[in-house]
Amino acid sequence: MKKHSLLVTLVVCCAFGGVMQIPLYAQERTLTAPQLDAIVKTDLQSCSVPSSALKSGRVDAASVIPTRNAREFPNDRISKTLNGVWRGRILGDDKDVGVDYFEIIDTKRNEALIIAQRTGKETLAKMRPVANAPKLTYLMCAHEGYMPSKDTPQIHEFTKVSDSIEDAPRILQESTGLKLQKAQPSLSDLWQGLLAEGYFNTPHGTAYAGGFFKPVQIQPVANAVGPAGVSVKWDGEYRGGGSTSVKFTPDKPITGVEHAEFVGTSTNSGDFLVSSPGNGKLWKVEVTGSATRGGASAELVETHNYDLAFDKVVLGPLQQ
Repeated sequence: MKKHSLLVTLVVCCAFGGVMQIPLYAQERTLTAPQLDAIVKTDLQSCSVPSSALKSGRVDAASVIPTRNAREFPNDRISKTLNGVWRGRILGDDKDVGVDYFEIIDTKRNEALIIAQRTGKETLAKMRPVANAPKLTYLMCAHEGYMPSKDTPQIHEFTKVSDSIEDAPRILQESTGLKLQKAQPSLSDLWQGLLAEGYFNTPHGTAYAGGFFKPVQIQPVANAVGPAGVSVKWDGEYRGGGSTSVKFTPDKPITGVEHAEFVGTSTNSGDFLVSSPGNGKLWKVEVTGSATRGGASAELVETHNYDLAFDKVVLGPLQQ
């Protein structure tokens, strides 16, 4: 990969016989390890930047990974990191929310399955994180387009608790009561089993939802300057019921796509992928079905306007 650099760093002002330096953001920057650690860190304080900055397109230069700090990582390494079982939790939105929340990703079959429900238990509570556990963290700040609230930020954080998906049948059986039909079912088999049993058509808690994603696609994205980024995309089918933000219609799926482009970088804590303003393209959820959103004043969510973008998504540290 060829290295590129800015060709001009100074402008000569002939009229005054002096020299004027181009502003810092126009130069080729190099960030220190602590500065990069701050970029890959995701917490609720990350939303302290005024929402007007996000809507106006202004970006804090300190949050942008410059070309000199960008890194390209092999697809196989990213795939290996994503493959496995992830325990989820939700932070923010007025208080921390306890929920039975997990995602299982099978990158060999390019599919994934997610469950989120309030049933008074946490199926993965006893599973401990893997060594130097990767996290997949989604940040939503309080501004226009944010769901479920415009008043408080929220983080959906997944921590890897297993590098294998062999335990997926037991996890689904314990969480949902699913009756297994095969000795070694795939995630597709498990999802079809939930649908055949009508799991999402009857109440299982104050709120319950699930999603199945296929295909899961991981591809390099060429940049005009510097190392390539990476695109992550998966098509999804979503079902659920109860007091979820999206009021699902029983036996009616909503379908869509989730996608983002990431910039890679290396920090003192390891290697990370970052999707945020100024880095790649924001993680977006674009639904192509129809459902309702809200409570008593339910609002129909049409195909063209169910469009959610996360303010920051970080994956890492990547596994070797």
